[in-house]
Order: sequence, then structure tokens, then C-alpha cells
Amino acid sequence: MQDPRIRILVVVMLSVAAFVSVAGAVLAFLYWVIFTPRLAALKRPATATFFLMIGVVSVFTQLTGGDGVSYFLRLTVVLLLALYAYYEYRPGDFLRVSVWTFGRQYGFDPGLIAEMSVQSIYDLEYDLSRIRMAITQKGIKFSFHQLIPVGGMIVLNQIRRAGDQADLLAVRGYTKGGTCCPRFHPEGKDYLCGVLAIIILIFAFLPVRDIFILPH
Repeated sequence: MQDPRIRILVVVMLSVAAFVSVAGAVLAFLYWVIFTPRLAALKRPATATFFLMIGVVSVFTQLTGGDGVSYFLRLTVVLLLALYAYYEYRPGDFLRVSVWTFGRQYGFDPGLIAEMSVQSIYDLEYDLSRIRMAITQKGIKFSFHQLIPVGGMIVLNQIRRAGDQADLLAVRGYTKGGTCCPRFHPEGKDYLCGVLAIIILIFAFLPVRDIFILPH
């Protein structure tokens, strides 16, 4: 989708639909299969770790008497949508959408914060890839004992980058607000995807027996 407004709205609506019901999760998954790049969006370094975490929580929920299967299905679809949103993100999307939504006076700061947050995620991904490369080149087998130094290194790098960003904003005289004139170029496919996401969200809140009315 070319229009980030519709793309963000679609991801939010489908995530809500997938979380509230299994039917919504199934429909959202079909949407993900048809309208997203699928495998390309899954090629992220930490993807397997996220799915493993969902699987562990699902097994624990099932063993403690909860519906672990439903939890796994719904959260898996939510994760797939999040990976798609992360893959399709382009620098400036959140800033433009925030300014368009809340206006120039109130939308610039939230958009800037969102952009800096996404950039922090990219930096974290870069750090992890470099750490993985260093461990591989040294022939070291990664173990649980290495989590503390690796985690500490990542936290220190993030703190250092946050300090550098704050210094940069201060040097440039940033206090509050800014100028941004967003322009969007939606296509026909964007509107189609938005309408389908609305329909899926509506169906997610309907009981299954109301959707499939069998004749008596």
C-alpha cells in the first residue's frame, strides 16, 4: 500500500480483529496471505524468537487450563501483521500521518517520537546482527551466560544513541513542534484493502452462529 494512513489503519483494525476472536484471526491471516509480501516480511533476525516466545506462553496457558491453542493462533496473526507493518515502514511515515491526523501544532511531536522509536528498533536489530556476526567469526557457541553481557552492551548502546539524539536536537534549537506538510498518493488498491479490513473487523465481533445461519 502506498498510503501510510490506510496501511497503519489496516494493521490496527486487523490486529484488533485477530485478537478478539479466532474467526477474526483466520480472516486476518487470509488477508495477510493475499495482500502482503509474506515471506519477505518474515526475513527479520528476531522473527523465530518472537514465534518461540508465543509458543512457550501458549503451551503454558494450555497446561494451566486456558485456551492455549486460541491464544497461539490469535497472537501469531498479530505478530505477522506487526512484521508486515515493520517491513513496509518508510522513514517519515509516522510523522506525516501524525501531522495529518492531529494537525501541525499537535501532531509533530508525537510523530517525531514515533519516528525515533522506530529508529531505535532498527538500531537494536543492527546491534544484534553485529553481535551474531562477531560470535560466529570467533567460533563461540552462544550460551545463557552470555545474555547478561550482550544485554548490557545493547542497553548501553541505546542509552548512548539517545544521548546523541538529545544533543543533536538541542544543538539545532529544537524546543517544540515543527513544520511538516504531508502529501499522500493513495491508489485504488489502498481503498480496497481498507474496506476489506473494515469488513473483517466487523465480522470479528459477530458470533459465528450469526454469520452462518443454518436452515432448520
